[in-house]
Amino acid sequence: MRLSVNNINQVSPYWVIQLDDLTFRFITKNGIVYRVGFRQDPYFLGERAYHFFISNDSEITAPKDVDVFKVITCVLEEFFSQDSSVMLYICDPYDHRENVRDNLYKRWFNNYPRHNELTLQAEELNFDGYIVYTGMILRNDNPDYKNLLDTYKAFVKRANSIYNIQPK
Repeated sequence: MRLSVNNINQVSPYWVIQLDDLTFRFITKNGIVYRVGFRQDPYFLGERAYHFFISNDSEITAPKDVDVFKVITCVLEEFFSQDSSVMLYICDPYDHRENVRDNLYKRWFNNYPRHNELTLQAEELNFDGYIVYTGMILRNDNPDYKNLLDTYKAFVKRANSIYNIQPK
């Protein structure tokens, strides 16, 4: 899969640079450098599932900027326009803001103008009392829709044996 930076830049409020087929970088009006993109998941559905990531490469606290949300929406829109691939997310717990990240995904989904074309299945994984927030977003017209939801639910049940997640 290769996403089109040209399609993204037609609607993005910030100029986006493509780093590879699935990774992009942009700089906000406040000088914050973000990297967003997708990595194929080696465990869940093989080449049909991608983990979405957002990284503040400036490593400083970013002021609120609604245009960041808009750029992310442009990238996700490009992803979901490609094919019936599945987007996965795991909220990074490195700074104990995983709940905030999970709420951002849910807010994006609920505010996305075409959210009625997608399904968000969000789950909390419990690793001996340590909660990890995760989710899957897929198109409702995916020909394998029901099987994907069932597979995700089974994946959540066996995640503890696949991922070695430890509190930091």
